[in-house]
Amino acid sequence: MNSKIEINKLAKVRLPVQKAVLLQKTAKIIDILLKMPEITENSHLFKYSFKTVSFELSFCDDNTIREINRTYRNKDKATDVITFALFADDENAIIINDTANLGEIIISTQTLVNQAAENNNTIEKELYTLITHGILHLLGFDHLTQKDYDFVVGIQEAVIKNL
Repeated sequence: MNSKIEINKLAKVRLPVQKAVLLQKTAKIIDILLKMPEITENSHLFKYSFKTVSFELSFCDDNTIREINRTYRNKDKATDVITFALFADDENAIIINDTANLGEIIISTQTLVNQAAENNNTIEKELYTLITHGILHLLGFDHLTQKDYDFVVGIQEAVIKNL
């Protein structure tokens, strides 16, 4: 499976790791996830034929993510990660040129650093946990119930252990 990942900065922030490392690790996360039966059996993405998955990974500061959160989710506060799941949110999704465009993951680097300290994680572990979490949302997984939350956290932990 191929992956196409575009990295953007929505504000003047430094990437938490080097871009090449970020691309490599994110591609590995996708590879791990797309080989897990728990994912392939439960994401409607796999109803379709595709060779590549594509998504954007954007980074910003707390002010920018707060504005996005307020505008699109009616929540006037900063958060760690927001996703815009194009594919998962549209049953009529189209594969173009054998590529499934999953959407966008937006991560606040400020919240990332603060959360890493709060969770006694390295910045890298927190980063890859948030990326995994975001990809799961792009694949159609949510955590509105405790059962769904436990599933998402379990998958995140399994991916991070294999990273």
